[in-house]
Amino acid sequence: MKRLIWVILTGHLPFSVCGQESLLPRVHEVEPIDYPAMQLRLGAAKVAQRQQLPQTAADWKTLAKRLKARIAHDLALPYQHNLSLDMRETGMVQGEGFTIRNISFQTQPDVLATANLYVPDGKGPFPAVVITHGHWPDGRRAPLFQAVAQTLVRNGYVCLNIDAWGAGERGTLPGQQEYHGANLGASLMNVGHTLMGLQLADNMRAVDLLASLPYVDSTRIGATGASGGGNQAMWLAAMDERIKAAMPVVSVGTFQSYIMNSNCVCELLPSGLTYTEEAGVLALVAPRALKIINAVEERNPSFMPQQMLISFQQAKTMYHILGATDHIAYHIAAGGHDYSTEMREHLLGWFDMHLKGDGNGTPRETPPISLVESSLLATYPKGNRDGAVVTTERYCQLEGNRLKTEQANAQLPSLTVLRDSLQQLLQLQPLTAVQVNNYSPKDGWIRMSVETNAGSIIPILYSPPAQGGRYALLLHSSGKDSIPNTRIQQLLNQGYGVILADLWGTGEQASAEALRIDGAQPPFHTLARSALWLGRPIMGIWAAEIQLLLQLCTDRLEAKGIHMEAYRDAALATAYALALSEAPNVEFRAVDFPYSYLFDSRVGIEHYSMAVHVPRILQWGDVSQLLAMSRAQLALDGVRTLSGRPLSHHEQLVYQQEIENIARQAGLSTTVRFIETTP
Repeated sequence: MKRLIWVILTGHLPFSVCGQESLLPRVHEVEPIDYPAMQLRLGAAKVAQRQQLPQTAADWKTLAKRLKARIAHDLALPYQHNLSLDMRETGMVQGEGFTIRNISFQTQPDVLATANLYVPDGKGPFPAVVITHGHWPDGRRAPLFQAVAQTLVRNGYVCLNIDAWGAGERGTLPGQQEYHGANLGASLMNVGHTLMGLQLADNMRAVDLLASLPYVDSTRIGATGASGGGNQAMWLAAMDERIKAAMPVVSVGTFQSYIMNSNCVCELLPSGLTYTEEAGVLALVAPRALKIINAVEERNPSFMPQQMLISFQQAKTMYHILGATDHIAYHIAAGGHDYSTEMREHLLGWFDMHLKGDGNGTPRETPPISLVESSLLATYPKGNRDGAVVTTERYCQLEGNRLKTEQANAQLPSLTVLRDSLQQLLQLQPLTAVQVNNYSPKDGWIRMSVETNAGSIIPILYSPPAQGGRYALLLHSSGKDSIPNTRIQQLLNQGYGVILADLWGTGEQASAEALRIDGAQPPFHTLARSALWLGRPIMGIWAAEIQLLLQLCTDRLEAKGIHMEAYRDAALATAYALALSEAPNVEFRAVDFPYSYLFDSRVGIEHYSMAVHVPRILQWGDVSQLLAMSRAQLALDGVRTLSGRPLSHHEQLVYQQEIENIARQAGLSTTVRFIETTP
């Protein structure tokens, strides 16, 4: 009513109606504390403290077996040792004393990886090394990794430089490079895979290939890489005992330091920090040879020498217990994030001692490097690559469609089973309101905040209904200021009480630190990746907050009916919340809403933020199943694919039928209608 009087007196609306900056008041008058960053760091510190290594060799043997099994499960490791390698050679470059072969080989059924095979002149058998690149342009063909390969091949090592999954020649479009992480790489989690797991399987197949070559001594294989490639080398050595010596470069820190720092999803082990620290992964290499190199001028906080030394000292204790103290070492090199000449000198000395039995491991002078034009090292120099070089886009499409077909042909589990398994996927922890704080009204809005048992604070604005007990709860993945002002006014004019809230990491709950770290990456890149290390998809965090807000509507505000209205990623979180709740009499309007987790196109994949991803969700079901379980009166407004393409009228009809069929099977009375009012 106050709103209507204000309009009459002033002659204009108290909200922008033309898309200008919102005129909503803030709940808190001062800049809020960065609660998301604080919560994540505190959570990481707590679980990291629990990850202590055993004190005996027998206890470590038991833990190591369990740890490797858990890692393989959480990475969804698709390694198949007995699969044909199907190595294909497409070109050759002759160097001084060595040959570079441009090849592809099979890493999964009908999936080819691109690589360069560096072979010294002579008969062998030679020791061999898997070289894994980081996030440098040209992938395996970058000057940095050519230099590493030539350092080794000119000293009698066979080297396999492999393009990481989705990088180099394995990007979406032939001949075009792209970043393999962000929403593109994270989408693999929705179909039950991980970017790190696919990379690890590729690299284990690289070991298979090297071991199969008649001129390679399969008992003397090593691994090295820098940055994201150093991370790959560490995981390969930890999980594949055929690696006899490893040197990860500018990549080792602590998993705790990954939280709220700039890292790629190719370095993400979902839930990993809940059961291991990086020292535990390094210890899995023991008693085999491991040397770690970091840089004194490193700028990424995750790879600072101080962080590396924490993990090194803990892993060294395990090497000592296993009687292999001389098999682990570290070096802090001059310079920054690189694979410099100094680093390559240490590589050569370490590998010569542990793979050749030559020398005492001290650095050795590296040979001169003669870089090769990148195009000459391409497996498919003209871009006409084999269709079996499966991209992330294609892999997600194939796996997603396979899962949807399997579910369509299977009997729907009971509602109880569906809810229990969904709650487990989300790691949803129900929230309670520890304290509700009321502030003085401002601009006609009642201001309050809810402190939860999880340590978060939910800022809320609300205006009581003109009559009755009808409330509209509005949510937006960019915060309440992004909710269209005209829509708020419409609901007020219709007599609704209106509630606006900021979900975790949005609006007044936003993390300024995460926004800074994200840079050009999609929203929630830092928060989503950090939360997943702790086993918490943002969809689960938001769904728990939405359930608490619904409870407050009924318990505190005595709402008689609730109209839920949520935009973009928040609409998806609302679908999760309603699917897991018993909220009665709910209308749900979902605006600019991803109708499915099916991957349709790389183009536009950043339309939604990194908050949407839930590991293995398509193995459980899809968004249609969430909506069917909501038991709500659904109004879907601006329904889109995951990459932002609006559904056609025919697709909408098919989708409506899919939701209603699932609801019917589950014995629920969910109704669906489509509206088109968004721009």
